[in-house]
Amino acid sequence: RDRCARLAGLAGLEVPRERPEDRERAEKRAGLIDVVEAACAWFEEQLQTEAGQEARDYLTRRGLAPETVKAFRLGFAPRSRGALASALRARGLTVEQLLEAGLLKQGDEGPEDLRDYFFHRVIFPITDRRGRVIAFGGRTLGESKAKYLNSPDTPLFHKGRVLYNLARARKAAHDTGELLVTEGYMDVIALAEGGFPAAVAPLGTAITEEQIEELWRPAAGCP
Repeated sequence: RDRCARLAGLAGLEVPRERPEDRERAEKRAGLIDVVEAACAWFEEQLQTEAGQEARDYLTRRGLAPETVKAFRLGFAPRSRGALASALRARGLTVEQLLEAGLLKQGDEGPEDLRDYFFHRVIFPITDRRGRVIAFGGRTLGESKAKYLNSPDTPLFHKGRVLYNLARARKAAHDTGELLVTEGYMDVIALAEGGFPAAVAPLGTAITEEQIEELWRPAAGCP
């Protein structure tokens, strides 16, 4: 760090210094990653329960092998309202953490009306470029205005900056220089099953400039 400071001084530049609020923000993000990871593991568990049979049947109809389901950590949000919140609160997580991570939402019947954000859906974990789960996508198994639903924006997740499967696709893209952009989760997973792992998808929106920058990095051999 001292060497960097000297070099920056010679160049007339100022080395950015970590501020207390930056450190606090980083610690909060790290804590939320643990919260979202706990939710991911719980969704995976629910897929294997009796209630998860409907979701397993859906994935089987879509032609997904059990190994693929496991590799992509697919899960299930049950029809039972409040199930996720109850399970994670029993593991020591707070309502405030679940709200901030986008796992709970405020209902219309007052401050005590808190509901699981994902309900009766197949769950697709969304990771950052390092492979850490930061959000989820959910495909409805019932009647819903939204066939697919993504986590809301949180301190970890901004829909316009993230590409589904980027972490898994990076190595393949680095080796081949090719990266395929598809429409959605199932397209990416089907391509992976077909032997093309370097596929990603935007999250229900048109490609943004920030996503294009993420696409160029692995395709150009950047870390």
